[in-house]
Amino acid sequence: MGGGGGAAGGYPNVWALTGGWYCDPKYWRRNTAFALAGIFAVCVPIALTSARLEQRPIAPSRAIPSQMWCANFPSEEKQVAEE
Repeated sequence: MGGGGGAAGGYPNVWALTGGWYCDPKYWRRNTAFALAGIFAVCVPIALTSARLEQRPIAPSRAIPSQMWCANFPSEEKQVAEE
């Protein structure tokens, strides 16, 4: 019942695109910063467009977070006056 051998820890020497069992990429901090900046650059315009286009013809029954930044919510006074 021998386990054979291989790299440290008993894992075989495997080539993988991600670096194998013990990966430690050379510029991982820089690459992570680039990835986060890219995600931020994509998500911010989407969020701003969503807030600009959001419409609620009927005021919600309780407070929701998007009421803080969205100008398209009807005021409670205006809704009571219409009824």
